[in-house]
Amino acid sequence: MKKHCIFTICAKNYIGLAQTLEKSVRQYNDEVDFYIVVADVFDTGMEPVVEKNVLIAKEILPIDEKLWTNMSFKYNLTEFCTAIKPFSIEYFFTQKGYDTCCYMDPDTYLFSDFSYIYDKLSKFLVVTAPHITIPDYPYTGDLPDRSFLYNGISNFGFGGFRNHSKTINLMKWWEDRLTYLCFGEMLWAVCTDQKWTDFFPAFLGYDEILFSNNLGLNVAPWNYFERKIVKEGDTYYVVSRTGASDRKDKLVFCHFAGYNYKEMSTTGVVKNQNRMRISNLKDYPDLNPLIDEYVKFIYDNRELFNKFLDLPYSYGAFDNGIRIDKLHRRLYNGAETNFGYDKNPFVTKGETSYYALLMSKGLIPSKQPGGKIDDVSQMNAGFEKKLRFLYKGLRVFYKLIGYKNYVLFLQFIRRLSLYDNNTFLLGKEYENYELK
Repeated sequence: MKKHCIFTICAKNYIGLAQTLEKSVRQYNDEVDFYIVVADVFDTGMEPVVEKNVLIAKEILPIDEKLWTNMSFKYNLTEFCTAIKPFSIEYFFTQKGYDTCCYMDPDTYLFSDFSYIYDKLSKFLVVTAPHITIPDYPYTGDLPDRSFLYNGISNFGFGGFRNHSKTINLMKWWEDRLTYLCFGEMLWAVCTDQKWTDFFPAFLGYDEILFSNNLGLNVAPWNYFERKIVKEGDTYYVVSRTGASDRKDKLVFCHFAGYNYKEMSTTGVVKNQNRMRISNLKDYPDLNPLIDEYVKFIYDNRELFNKFLDLPYSYGAFDNGIRIDKLHRRLYNGAETNFGYDKNPFVTKGETSYYALLMSKGLIPSKQPGGKIDDVSQMNAGFEKKLRFLYKGLRVFYKLIGYKNYVLFLQFIRRLSLYDNNTFLLGKEYENYELK
């Protein structure tokens, strides 16, 4: 068997960011093979010259054309990249013959080697890094603590696995789940691939899986509040910020999730407000040296980072170039799951195409919006004004229908807020009376 491999998954525009991660890996792990799995395709004749370790997922993974089309349409970019993760892990075990396989998100940066992880993988089949590792009460984190109930115990921006029949069997179960339910959907309590991993301890023995509380693994914005960086000589260590734990661990890697990498590559700076996933992230001065090093690393390698940055995501638009929105993806999932819809949703030609169906129901905007419309956020312009208007309308609605019917309305609207349950917009033949 070959020994160790580390891999990441990204769309083709982030190949440069993934290659930047590769550089940080090779600083400390010369003996480790590194791969970039691209959850995307290049236009015919447009394939750039890339290194042999850049693998096109569609060409190597055992996912047939029909399922690939289904998954790449119903899932957004993040969901799709995470959905093919266990397929990739199985590939590196069964086709490449590696002894261990570690996944890392492309926006990760190493500060030391993987010796701790490989030591643990010699004893365990799976090693994960929980989002938080220290009991904190009263809670002082930057994210609402309830968000961890949705996100799951571990952040699978990192995961370590050892080649074993039990591990491969676990991957096959994970593949099955992610084939159908790898959405980031709070109402289903599903956070892409990682919420499903909460079941791993139920499938493995206590001596086969390690939820590591090593503070040096996966330092990230969601756990800055519990981890403090100290430097001794040339080495960074991580300790408890509040003193609630006596651990002192060598920093292995940071996960710079939600940062503005494009700004890093163009200006060499990053502002606190650009940590988009946590809009109210507090300032932690002890983390600045790590952030500064990462920003400098991105900036110094900006030619590598920017090389692929403007390439469009292949599954972000219909075959006529019109952008696919979240509603389009999830209506398709509802139609396919509940009504057996089986046409290729990317195709726009023909009166019976999914695109033609959307057009006939006014579900393709005549003018493409200039910005993203998928998310509602307090950071959006006019959020309070829109909410005020909605409250006013709901108060009138409440007076019209009364207490009992309003409570019933809330129960219905909660289920109908799932885009997948709005297939009635496609016509009477797509009216869903179960609303699961």
